[in-house]
Amino acid sequence: MRIKLKLIIMFSIVIIVAVLSTSYISFKSLESAIIDSQLLQMGHELEDKAHSIENLNARASEHLLFAVKNPVFVKYFELPETKAGNIYKNDVLQFTPQQRTLKNEIDQWIYNFQNMFSVDETCLIDRTGQEHTRLVMKKIAPDSDLSHEESATPFFKPSFQKNIDEVYLQYPYVSPDTERWVFAYTTPIVLNDGSKPAFYHFEIPLKSFQDLTKVDHGRAYVVDSAGYLVADSGHVYNQSLNSAPFGQPPKDFFPSISTISTSSEFNEDIRNMFASDNNSTNTGHVTYSGEDGELHYIVFERLPMFGWILAYEKPYSLMMSDNNILHNFAVMLFVISLGVIVGGLIVIYVLSDRITRPIIDFARKCRNQDVSNLQIINPIGTDKEINQVIYAFNEMIEKVNAIEKQKEEFASMVTHELKSPLTPIIGWCQTLKNPKLIGQLNSKQLNAVDTIQKNAKRLLQLVGDILDVQKLDLNRMKFDSQPIDVDDLLNSMYNNLQNVMAQKNINQINSTKEQLTVRSDRNRLEQILNNLILNAVDFVPSEGGKIEYGAQRKGEEILFYVKDNGIGIPPEKQKNLFHKFYQIDTSVTRKHGGSGLGLAISKGIIESLGGKIWVESELGKGASFYFTIPIDRTKTAKSEKVIDVKDQRGI
Repeated sequence: MRIKLKLIIMFSIVIIVAVLSTSYISFKSLESAIIDSQLLQMGHELEDKAHSIENLNARASEHLLFAVKNPVFVKYFELPETKAGNIYKNDVLQFTPQQRTLKNEIDQWIYNFQNMFSVDETCLIDRTGQEHTRLVMKKIAPDSDLSHEESATPFFKPSFQKNIDEVYLQYPYVSPDTERWVFAYTTPIVLNDGSKPAFYHFEIPLKSFQDLTKVDHGRAYVVDSAGYLVADSGHVYNQSLNSAPFGQPPKDFFPSISTISTSSEFNEDIRNMFASDNNSTNTGHVTYSGEDGELHYIVFERLPMFGWILAYEKPYSLMMSDNNILHNFAVMLFVISLGVIVGGLIVIYVLSDRITRPIIDFARKCRNQDVSNLQIINPIGTDKEINQVIYAFNEMIEKVNAIEKQKEEFASMVTHELKSPLTPIIGWCQTLKNPKLIGQLNSKQLNAVDTIQKNAKRLLQLVGDILDVQKLDLNRMKFDSQPIDVDDLLNSMYNNLQNVMAQKNINQINSTKEQLTVRSDRNRLEQILNNLILNAVDFVPSEGGKIEYGAQRKGEEILFYVKDNGIGIPPEKQKNLFHKFYQIDTSVTRKHGGSGLGLAISKGIIESLGGKIWVESELGKGASFYFTIPIDRTKTAKSEKVIDVKDQRGI
């Protein structure tokens, strides 16, 4: 009897331990799923903030470059008296009547510019360090206030090192005129002979940048490589507090990261974020144990501006504060475990099996979720408590999906509103160039109209790219399947691109040697080839450039290729090449523009047509892009969509 009792006790202990272990694993699985969901949401918020910061910097640069397009700047510095050098009287710069007339034009232009964009100060500085005009908070400085000592500023020399359409960004500092912390943007004035007699400069408040880091929950901050918090949603900055030397953040203005945590684990995480030799540290998430004994979660992203790190942090308690699922689940497990102990072996077995299976199934379904397309999870079995957890989880998914839908609707609205005025702008540009309708324009006016038309078309292309990306993301892109003569398609590409190739003296070769036919969407194939060929145009040398493209049959597929003798692509850059918004060169001074959407769109279209795309490249030895298309697309395409021939760009 005693042995039997011991066996029963031992067996009961084994069962209880097994049940408790299973419950613990289930608890941790659910906890992990909730944390993963929270990290995903934090990542989306961080990405939005990073885009807002990049947009702020891009808009500032674009406005600066737009401002100097006014020919009055060149006219002023082309004047003989301006070229002759500055004349002073009682240490005050003197202007001739002609200079004064053009200066007044510049002042009015800059005044209007400041009304368009949030700019604290704008000035024009020549190579001697003399200011020729300055507007502070929309007030034009009198001649007697124009400084001739601006050559001492740290952005003076770098500004003249920039070329036309290039912008120099100065590290934040306190402006002597506004006594506020600002960023400085500069670009040179370039004359017709290529000389750079002056540069145009403006300052925007640092607060505009810092306001972008504000969050409703948790803490968002931007860390400088020296360990200072350039922006921090948990800190109130005094924008006019104690000026400091240019490029040197003062300790009494930018708090140290030690104000967040002094733990060695946290400091190590920050150091790893700045490990620029490893691409994996550009984005990601880390955890550390704070002084409060609580686990803290951080998602981060490296910003192009000065290599700063944008981070978003929440403690464990905050991650769980808006979600009672885990607490309710813990209570439920305790009650069930107590019942198992009291009820005996049979009840333990039944309850453990009943509880464990749906929880593990639920955790598995959570892990199998596609983060880009969250789906509602159906109730599991008849267990009311488990299904309550699922209902609560589904509510969270619906909220996330609602946010995604709002983003999609906003993107659709914005792109539609952008496209509407572009068509008449392009049309009027064409009308302006027709002397029979408007009258003969001089060469400068024609150049200006060409520039407007070129940039309007570029914007229309970008809007088209955004619409294509949205359609691909939502799996709503439609295709028109029809027989296509591949040789005719490539010859058409050859003829359409002759002018582009001639401008850069590029030798284009259609090396197709077979008579090929494919059943697919001709317009989309032209779009893909156009993206790949124009990409190659950007990267081949200006002399001796060569681009070869063509097609050949490979089994039941047609293999298309575009090869160039350009600069090539580093191996570490190739794996991200087809991601949205990815740029090989993300520096401010990069030579090659673009939205970073062309290759991502091409990949999405190719995969929707049943093919695949890849690149082969060696640095300094050019690049070769390959993609396959099934000979009969209707048999292998991933999604058969309603045929809509009108669903093309610009329609």
